[in-house]
Amino acid sequence: MLAYLFSALFSLSVAYAHEVPSSKEQPEEPDPKPAHYKRIMVLGNYHSSSILDVVPTVSTLEGENLVRKRTTSLGETLKNEVGVNSSSYGPTASRPVIRGLDGDRIRILQNGIGVLDASGASQDHAVPLDPLSAESIEIVRGPINLLYGSSAIGGVVNITNARIHDTFEEGFFGAVDAQGATVNSGRSTGAKVDYGVKNWMFHADGSYNKTLDMKVPGYVRSEALRKSSPTSPEPEKHIPNSASEIASTAVGATYLADWGYVGASVSALRSDYGVVAEEEVKVDMNQQRYDIAAELKSSGLFKAFRLKSAQSVYKHQEIESGVAGTTFKNNGNETRIELVQNDTGGRAGILGAQFNIFEFSALGDEAFLPVTDNSSVAVFAFQEWDKNPIKWNVGARAETNSIKPQSGGAFTRTEKESFTTGSLSAGTLYNITEHFSTGLNLSYNERAPNYQELFADGAHVATFSYQRGDPNLNKESAVAAEWSLRHQSKSMTGTVNIYGQRFKDFIALSPTGLFDDTDESGTVGDSADDLPIFQYLAQDADIYGVEIDTHFVLPAVLPGALSLQLKGDYVRGKNRVTGDNLPRLSPARASIGLLHKWQDLTSDIELQNVFEQTKVAPNETKTDGYLQTNLGLSYQIQRTQAQITVFGRVNNLFDVEARNHISFLKDVSQNGGRNFILGVRGYF
Repeated sequence: MLAYLFSALFSLSVAYAHEVPSSKEQPEEPDPKPAHYKRIMVLGNYHSSSILDVVPTVSTLEGENLVRKRTTSLGETLKNEVGVNSSSYGPTASRPVIRGLDGDRIRILQNGIGVLDASGASQDHAVPLDPLSAESIEIVRGPINLLYGSSAIGGVVNITNARIHDTFEEGFFGAVDAQGATVNSGRSTGAKVDYGVKNWMFHADGSYNKTLDMKVPGYVRSEALRKSSPTSPEPEKHIPNSASEIASTAVGATYLADWGYVGASVSALRSDYGVVAEEEVKVDMNQQRYDIAAELKSSGLFKAFRLKSAQSVYKHQEIESGVAGTTFKNNGNETRIELVQNDTGGRAGILGAQFNIFEFSALGDEAFLPVTDNSSVAVFAFQEWDKNPIKWNVGARAETNSIKPQSGGAFTRTEKESFTTGSLSAGTLYNITEHFSTGLNLSYNERAPNYQELFADGAHVATFSYQRGDPNLNKESAVAAEWSLRHQSKSMTGTVNIYGQRFKDFIALSPTGLFDDTDESGTVGDSADDLPIFQYLAQDADIYGVEIDTHFVLPAVLPGALSLQLKGDYVRGKNRVTGDNLPRLSPARASIGLLHKWQDLTSDIELQNVFEQTKVAPNETKTDGYLQTNLGLSYQIQRTQAQITVFGRVNNLFDVEARNHISFLKDVSQNGGRNFILGVRGYF
């Protein structure tokens, strides 16, 4: 029914858009469209600028749109994008969830290379990226994901910055940011500078963010949990142990010439944050990252050879009452080589190889994973033909994965597990008219189980679970299809996406209903220290859904320009064998917003409705819906050598209690309450 509702809204928007007077009678459009109408860099397809021309489903946050939405974590920054939610393991440890898929099925990249962290291993592990330093954040769904790894079966999130430049710009320029928030007494500052001289580009950036415990309306824990497991005193008004401190610095240099460019950068990030599930546990996370990138221009069949490589030294410690309990490390390298074809006769493409090698370890008394040596080698190809009015593409990827555990502590297994995976894709886009296009994407994807799904065996206190892997797991496979309808004109822009994925051996961490005698008392379940057992199980499953995102200009009723946004999404997932719902799927969401721009003043209002989630898995509880109201105001000050934007926002104006159904902590925590934000950004 919701699919019909979304389609009807889209049709109504299109019909209304055609009734809007011509652009000559309209005020200047206030650019309500999200930034995915800009260049799409993650694809290596630098010429596309319109949703009518790009076969896959892509959206991007950049500029003022990114400044308005970014928070202390990647997941929270993206959680209101269409088709995207957040794992919400507290305000800092939060990964994006795309179309119901998360963890190792979502590939998180920095400038096209993996972040090389431990966030995919557990919901309480933060992504070592500071959104404050991002130039843009791209979200890519559909078959194009196979270019970036078998673990991109659910989607790709690419964070871009200018630490290594691919174009030369002479002179000195940069930006400064400062922002404060009331919901967590947050204070953030950041700056970046670039300098171009004699074929050289130099870059430096840094940021600092500090928050206190997050404020919430009423009691922190849900009513059901307060009744079933009462505590005294019952936490309220603030989420205990949700404070954080994040600092990042980076420098880079690039040499550019007629033949191409070569550059390198060094970055460091430190994040200290509380684990919301355990009031006495904090995480101290550090990462040093070393990137190189180069492009050699050529002629003939290939116009460019590209190389990107990143070396990471990552460590985070879970510290309880001042003592380090478990130390996670991930030291490794990822390298990509691409040959970019010359565009000939409407044909373009990429051939490439990708190498990834890393050692992952979890050390300490509470280690639930063995040390593993991980490696993968892949080759891929992607071809695109543009024969107006039809554009179509095909892609293929072959990948080998090797995971070898090391003996140590409670872990004795040393047998190596190896997997070979293959993926294929095909997509087409047909321009129906000048303003309408429709697309169809089909793919077959395989994913190898990761080290955690294979070898986990132990208590992970931070997630209230005892986790068990299965070394006999097979690779996961999925057949996917997506249909889209798109419209773009002066008066209206919109998309509708309908998608589905059929999984074989879908690997999920599933509750067993059993408990482990974690406190070693001899009696299972005799204390709160005895943890519920979760098992990684393979099951056949279907995931399907619909998304709508429309923006159109309203008739002039006020000075300036006024536009309306309607968007929403809906996702379902079912175990194909038992018919049960899959756990932790995002409930249906819908929002309506107005954006008004008059001279240098921009204002907006948005109503976000999250419906009650009643389609729950066994041993999973329902989650109430909620309606939130958000307001924003910004003013641009233009100067000869600078542009200054002052902005203010109020999120969750009426201080509504909101719990995220897909979070493991939905009953012991909640989303933030009313939040006043004031900030300034200056470009020079």
